[in-house]
Amino acid sequence: MSSKHVLKTQVLWHLVIICCFSVSTVMAQNTTSPVTVSVTTPRRATFVAAKDYTGHLQPNAEVKVFANVSGKLVSIERQVGQSVTKGDVLAQSSAKEAALAVIRAESAFSSAQSQLTTTQASAQARVESQLAVAQETLMAAQATLVETKSLAEMRIRNQLTQAESAYKAAQATIERSKINAEQALQRAKVELDKNKLEFERNKALHEKQHISDSNFEAVERSFKVSQTRYEEAVVTEAQFKEGTTHPSVEKTKAELAVAQKVVESRGWEREIASAESKVTQAQASLNTAQKLVEAKSWEHEIAIAKAAVTQASEQLKLAQEQFSDATIKSTIDGIIATQHLKAGDYTQLASSPTGKPVFTVVAVDVLKAVWNMPAGDARRINNGDLVLISTDSGIRNIAGTVTFISPTVNPDNNTVLVHATVPNSENSIKPGTAITVSIKTGERKNVQLLPLRSVLNIQNGSGTIFVVEGNVARAKQVNVGGVHSGEIEVTSQLARGTQVIVDNQHRLEDGTAVSVRRD
Repeated sequence: MSSKHVLKTQVLWHLVIICCFSVSTVMAQNTTSPVTVSVTTPRRATFVAAKDYTGHLQPNAEVKVFANVSGKLVSIERQVGQSVTKGDVLAQSSAKEAALAVIRAESAFSSAQSQLTTTQASAQARVESQLAVAQETLMAAQATLVETKSLAEMRIRNQLTQAESAYKAAQATIERSKINAEQALQRAKVELDKNKLEFERNKALHEKQHISDSNFEAVERSFKVSQTRYEEAVVTEAQFKEGTTHPSVEKTKAELAVAQKVVESRGWEREIASAESKVTQAQASLNTAQKLVEAKSWEHEIAIAKAAVTQASEQLKLAQEQFSDATIKSTIDGIIATQHLKAGDYTQLASSPTGKPVFTVVAVDVLKAVWNMPAGDARRINNGDLVLISTDSGIRNIAGTVTFISPTVNPDNNTVLVHATVPNSENSIKPGTAITVSIKTGERKNVQLLPLRSVLNIQNGSGTIFVVEGNVARAKQVNVGGVHSGEIEVTSQLARGTQVIVDNQHRLEDGTAVSVRRD
């Protein structure tokens, strides 16, 4: 054989071998078992977005406990850190300053006595003046009654006469209007008939082109105007047909009927009765004033002034008791946070410019969370909103209530100061503790989620998933959003009950036969 023939034979054998190998590979693939996969269905959830801020806790109430009287602090009964309740004795001081309180109470007592003296002198004159006013009011009411009896009947009958005249005038006006309407209708009919003949004559001439279009249009407009005027005249004349009512006549007729009824019912008698009633009321007021004078009602005012003197006297006694009472007590339930004075120091009242408290007591059953937040964020919260408080020591998600949002912005950092109350009934957290405040910034409902491992090739807001359709896997492109705790948001809508493959995707292609694993 020639070398060329041998080369051709070898090439043919290679082609045969390749074809056989390809056929066998295809047959092997067609007979491969389905890939076993696990599936899930999209779930729906609600996400709450929150933003965190750092701050610290302060006592919700902080009271400076001052001495009741100025003087030397002679003993200390409680120490810093101890719990106290309202009324517990904290210290003892001398009572020298209480003498000033006694002096002030004596001054108030003297003032009350002076007021009593003034009341005793003027109250009687004021009550007697009320009697004089009541007498004048009665006289005026009686004069009005006399005038009403004299003039009321005449005025009411004059009103009837006026109503009758108005009714007749309205009828006359309507009758004149009816005649005018009839005459206007006749004139409109004559004008219409005249313009109709003119229109028909000019129409014939126009059809024969004996007159111009503009002349014919002028005649036609005159005819249509006369038609409109005639129609309006017909409508106007119809308003005065027999049985038709007219507002002006009906109004005056109704007013006449009212005036007649007032006369028939002798309405002036009601006016007289009303005037008599006012006389009766004035007489009753006069009787009351007379009784106050007779009963010497000013004595009641004097009794009130005497009661004020008694009260001032009791205040004086109380000041005198405080003079001898130098006990310093807690005014709230809480814990002693600071001791400002020691035994031997000089105490002064809280009202003194140089006065210092003996103790500071803080209420810790409710604390105050304090933090700063950007002014833009502060616009999203309101007093009464709930926030979650967590501490560095591991206490999580204590519910607090926003109670204060500063109306001003710190110009140095563009932040706003915010306070919230935090319950601390078991005293498990301490004032001064650093905290993290979480504030809800938004909520998204009905978010569609899939396990993160079910979405492949995530890039530029999209990814690929495999879904089971029949007994095969189908690749599907979907749009995706954020990742939340091992799940990813799928913004493309998937049909309800869609079976999404969550494993073995590396063995799948579009159209690969699959078998769903049943747990």
